[in-house]
Amino acid sequence: MASYEIVPVEMIASILKYSEKRTEVELRRLKRLKLIFIVQRHYLGVALTFMGYDALGSKALVEKGIIDQVGPEIGAGKESNIHLAINNEGMQFLIKIHRLGKLDFRATRKARSFIAEKRHLSPLYESRLSAQREYEALTNLYNAGISVPKPIAQNRHIVAMEIIIGTDLYRVKKNEYESQEQILNLFENILQEIRKATATGFIHGDLSEYNIRLDEKDYPVLFDWPQYIETSATHAKEALMRDIGNILKFFFRKFNLAYKIEVMDIVNELLNAPIEN
Repeated sequence: MASYEIVPVEMIASILKYSEKRTEVELRRLKRLKLIFIVQRHYLGVALTFMGYDALGSKALVEKGIIDQVGPEIGAGKESNIHLAINNEGMQFLIKIHRLGKLDFRATRKARSFIAEKRHLSPLYESRLSAQREYEALTNLYNAGISVPKPIAQNRHIVAMEIIIGTDLYRVKKNEYESQEQILNLFENILQEIRKATATGFIHGDLSEYNIRLDEKDYPVLFDWPQYIETSATHAKEALMRDIGNILKFFFRKFNLAYKIEVMDIVNELLNAPIEN
């Protein structure tokens, strides 16, 4: 499906070395399970549904011993669904199932540079690229000591990662802090993680109060990284300004925190710092 929107049945039969009749019987069984859909155009063709792709990705992670059981959905965004999962040792973690097809395709292509480079993309392949990109970002950031969820594994459009116990930043209330100094310290901690990520070559690209969680020690953890931008990109400054501006606006609106340094001063400081190897 990286090459075809609808894959010809005769091609599937050729790959499997089945007769076309046997192939059609098996495909109709998969259709009843809602794992594929079948389309009659000028040829008979097949494509995976998201449920079918979920089954393939989950099966691969089960076979690798990553997943033993998948629990209920605990969150859903514009581009993903989040489920609880456990392994055979009883350890709980999250699986994030990327679903970029939930958005308008043209808007997604414009917002995601790694998609814009591709000529043909199905929503499934789009989602796979997004998951690969997020897993690579989390791996690099976590290994560099940046406060992000620990990545566990990735297959197709599914990323397994640790659970961060805590409170999403947008849910935090002003009366939970005793002083402006504590609020300022929280902001400085977020800025410090942005600084460390930038020094490693990564800009989040879509940072806001909705993808920062405060852990049990009230320290910020930054998540949702598939749309990250490299600091060498031509629009790196614009992306970093937007990220920092979003956080500043949130702290001003929620906590009446007026930070004395201009956004541009912070951006120039971060982008002019040497990139760590």
